[in-house]
Amino acid sequence: MAVHDLKRYQAVVRRVRAERGGRCEVCGYPAQHVHHIVPVSETRIHSPLVFAPENMMLLCDWCHALCHPLLRNVSDWKGARRLRGARLIRLR
Repeated sequence: MAVHDLKRYQAVVRRVRAERGGRCEVCGYPAQHVHHIVPVSETRIHSPLVFAPENMMLLCDWCHALCHPLLRNVSDWKGARRLRGARLIRLR
C-alpha cells in the first residue's frame, strides 16, 4: 500500500472508530480491530472496498478471532466470551 493510500486508510479508520464509538459491533467490548466484511484477500489492496466504511466492522480481539478461526484457537462465540472473561479477571 502506497503512503498516500495508507494515510487515507488510517483517516477512514479513525472516522469509523469515532462514528461507531470505538466498541465491538458484536459484543460491545472495546474494539481493537477493523474487520473488512468483504475480505481484502478477495478484493485486493487497491480496491475501493478497502477504504469503504460500509465494508468495515469494529471488533474486539475475540469476535475478530471468530471471523478468522484459523488464526486463533477460538471456534465459537461462547468460547470467545469465556476466554475474554478470563482475560478480564487476570487484568484486575
